[in-house]
Amino acid sequence: DIEEALKRITAHQGVMGVAVFDDTGKLARYSLPQELAEKYGEKIFMLQSIARTAVRDVDPDNDLMYFRIDTKRFEILVAPFWGEVKYGVTGAIKEKGYTLFVLQRKPGQT
Repeated sequence: DIEEALKRITAHQGVMGVAVFDDTGKLARYSLPQELAEKYGEKIFMLQSIARTAVRDVDPDNDLMYFRIDTKRFEILVAPFWGEVKYGVTGAIKEKGYTLFVLQRKPGQT
């Protein structure tokens, strides 16, 4: 279950929060303040798209699994994934792309 996975990730020491974006870049779930999730999300979603294109340009049979950005204060982890979504009254199930974004403080940073 996605909610359980997000709770486990958020419980790790140093994790400030997580956000999940759908394949259009729209915020789907988040534990960060909404303004912060949207601010980072917009840029992370674009960066993930560029990184994925770069990986596929090198090898069309390959795909981006995750990437990590290391700054002076934070580590940012980004992982695209696919999930099933139930639609409408009929409960039709469709695969949809998402991007997981984790913002984590570096050890010793406040």
